[in-house]
Amino acid sequence: MPAAISAQEAAERIGDGALIAIGGVGLQRKPMALLRALVAAGRRELRVIAFLGSLDVELLLAAGAVAELHSSGVSLDAAGLAPHYRVAREQGEPRFVEWSEGTLLCALEAAARGVPSLPTWSALGSDIVPLNPWLREGTDPFTGEAVMNVRALVPDFALLHVGALDDGGYAYVDGDLGYDGAIARAARETFVSHDGHCPRDPRRAVLSPLWIEASVHAPGGAWPTGLHPLHGIDSDALAAWAAAGAEAEPSLLEPRP
Repeated sequence: MPAAISAQEAAERIGDGALIAIGGVGLQRKPMALLRALVAAGRRELRVIAFLGSLDVELLLAAGAVAELHSSGVSLDAAGLAPHYRVAREQGEPRFVEWSEGTLLCALEAAARGVPSLPTWSALGSDIVPLNPWLREGTDPFTGEAVMNVRALVPDFALLHVGALDDGGYAYVDGDLGYDGAIARAARETFVSHDGHCPRDPRRAVLSPLWIEASVHAPGGAWPTGLHPLHGIDSDALAAWAAAGAEAEPSLLEPRP
């Protein structure tokens, strides 16, 4: 059974400069309560992995907490461009490591399996290869086929938000788990925030407590991103962030009373 801790306690265990992998995809199921705790704790120089980022990346950039970002894309979907991310890319700071979705997943799978690298066909011939030091083109030793060798990317911490945990610590997600299973297995420690508890149902559990270091009870912990079927994206909060542009402050993403 994972230890039950607060979001503040989770933030205290994540030091400056840590490599953190953020769960959720796009504007769905981001661990915003855990990220707000990191901002409140004044964390700096974080290296961040966000498979498809949105307000999670925006919050950390606005707080000046990011030294390096690994992602295959960051946007606010229908609300438009992610303003802090756009400025960061235009100014070249913080460092950005560009991935395709397939190569980033492969790097995390290599970490989960405890091997130094894995081959894939993803991104062969792509322009991202010279931009990403974790990628190296090669040949398969058995067939001589061209492959992309992807170096393992090992997060210090994975941060996830799920709808519920049961009494045994199993996690439940209604909908797409995204890449959360991969980062939970790849990370040295995984913290999972959740809205509440549910009865045990092995057929629906998506993540074993074997992969969870600690849990955080955080009702509404994905807000303002969506959490199916409990709530959708808060379109007003999203629009306010987009309208504020590069002047958007982390306080805009504090829950309203």
